[in-house]
Amino acid sequence: MKKIFTTLFAGLLISAQVMAVSVKDVCGQFKGLLQIGWEPYPERTIYLLPGTVENTVTFVLPDFSFGAQNLGNIVLPNITLTEDGKLSLDPTTMYMDSLPEPLRAGITLLDSYFDDYDGTTYYSVLSQERAQVTLSIDANLEEGDIIVTFDGAADRNKNFALVNGGFEGAWTNNEPEGWHSFYSATGILANLIKGTEQFKQSAVVRPGTTGKNSALISTKMAAGTVPANGNCTNGRINAGSMKATDAAANYNFSDPDSVGYNTPFQGRPDSIVFWAKYQPADKNPNNEENKARVSAFITTDARYQDPEDADKYGDVKIAAAVKNYSATADLGWQRISVPFVYYPNNLDKQPAYILTTFTTNPTPGGGSSARGKMDSVYLDDVELIYNKTLNSFSIDANKLQFNQHVASVNENYCDSCADYVAAAEGRTAQTFIGFDATHKCIFVYVIADDYAQSGKYNLYRVDFTDSKTEDILPFNPSEGVENIFSDKARAEKVLINGQLLIRRGDVWYNVSGMRVK
Repeated sequence: MKKIFTTLFAGLLISAQVMAVSVKDVCGQFKGLLQIGWEPYPERTIYLLPGTVENTVTFVLPDFSFGAQNLGNIVLPNITLTEDGKLSLDPTTMYMDSLPEPLRAGITLLDSYFDDYDGTTYYSVLSQERAQVTLSIDANLEEGDIIVTFDGAADRNKNFALVNGGFEGAWTNNEPEGWHSFYSATGILANLIKGTEQFKQSAVVRPGTTGKNSALISTKMAAGTVPANGNCTNGRINAGSMKATDAAANYNFSDPDSVGYNTPFQGRPDSIVFWAKYQPADKNPNNEENKARVSAFITTDARYQDPEDADKYGDVKIAAAVKNYSATADLGWQRISVPFVYYPNNLDKQPAYILTTFTTNPTPGGGSSARGKMDSVYLDDVELIYNKTLNSFSIDANKLQFNQHVASVNENYCDSCADYVAAAEGRTAQTFIGFDATHKCIFVYVIADDYAQSGKYNLYRVDFTDSKTEDILPFNPSEGVENIFSDKARAEKVLINGQLLIRRGDVWYNVSGMRVK
C-alpha cells in the first residue's frame, strides 16, 4: 500500500544505541525543517513536556497541517520513556487536540518504520540532543496511512532571559558577568570615572534567595559638589560631558557592534521583576525627590540608547518597562514588578537585544545625596516573567472553575462529543490540550517563549465523574522539568484512614496533586 510521507526535522537519525536518559534529559524544545512528501517547508518547532505519569513525556506538535488544511495540534500525553530513550504509547491515550473527530483516535506510535521508497528507517527514540518520533495516522485515505516523522535537534537558545540576574559569580573590576558600570565606560570622560566604586558586589541579599550575593549601586560626588548617580547596565555607559543633565552625551547604550556590551535577546516577556533595597541618603522614604529607577528596552538589531532621541530610535524600540520607585517605610527589601508596554507600530519586528539599566535616581544628578552621604540601591534576582496562566477552559462554551489547577465535571469522560476551548494569559502563552482516555481526564499545558530555556510551564487537569485519577502521580503545576523530576525520585502510595495519599520523598500529596504535608 502506498504511503503518504510527512517528514519533519530532517537530519541525522538517532542511533538505537543511546545512553540512559530520563524525562528531565529529553524535555524541551526541538527545531528542524518541515518536509511533506519531498516538498520543503519552513522550520518548525515541537515540544516535549513532562508527562503526568512517572517516566513519561508529552509530545506536542503545534498547528499540524495536511495538504491545504490546518488540522490543529498533535498532543500525545504520557508516552512511556525507557532508559535507552525508546518510546511506547498505550493506543487509548493517543489523541489530537482540535482535530476533526475521525482523526483523533487514529494514531499509532511506531517503534520504527522502513521507507521502501528511499531505503531509510525512521525510529521513535529520544536523547538530550535529538528527538525522533514516528507516527502512523489512519485518515481513511485510499493511499493509506499518513506517516509522520519528527527528527530534530534540541533548541537550547539562551536568549530569553537576562544574564546573571542574581549578580553571582566572580566580579572583575567591580563588574559581574553580563553587567557593566563606570569602569568599562566609553566616551571622552571615561578615563576620569573608571576608578569610581559605584557598582559593587554585596553579601546583603534579599529574603528567601538561594544566591549569596547582590549588587550595590550608589551615588558619588563629582567635581566635589554634583551627585553622580549610581548606574549599572547590561549595555555600556557613555560618559561624554561633565554636565550630568547632558543626555546627548551621557547615556547607556546597546550596539550590535559593541562586542561584550550588548545582551542578545529574542523573547517577548510580560514583565521584569527584581528585588531592591533602596536607601536614600536622607533616609526619608516620603521625600518625593527620593526615587530610584529601572528601565528595560527590547529593541531590534540596531543601536539604541537610554535616554533616547525618539526621532532617532522610534523604529528601534519594540517594548519598554520603566518605573521610578520609592523606598519602603523601613528602607528594606521590596519585590518590584514592571510590565512591558509594546509599541503597536513595531509589533511585527523581531527582538534582537534588551537594554536594562538600574540607577539611584531618574534625574541625572538627582537624589538626596550630600557630602559624605550617598543614595544607594541593593539589587538582587532580576528576572523576566513570561505569563502562562490558564484564563479559562470551556466545554461547549461552559466555563469550568479550577481549584489548585484541577477542575471536575459531573459527567462521564468523552473526548470527541464536546467542544473544548482553552485560553491563557500571556503575550506568548500557548495552550495545548491532551486527551487521556486511559485515566479519563484532560490535561491542559500552558507554555510561553521561555520554555526552551527555563523548562517552566503550567499544567491543569480536568477530571470527569468516571476519572481514574488515583493512577496519576501528583504534579506541581507551576514548576518546571528540573523541579518535578529527578533520576532518584520515586512515589509511594499509602492508604491512611481510607484516604489515598502519595509520597515523594518527604512530601505528601492527595490524589488531586495537592500538597497536604
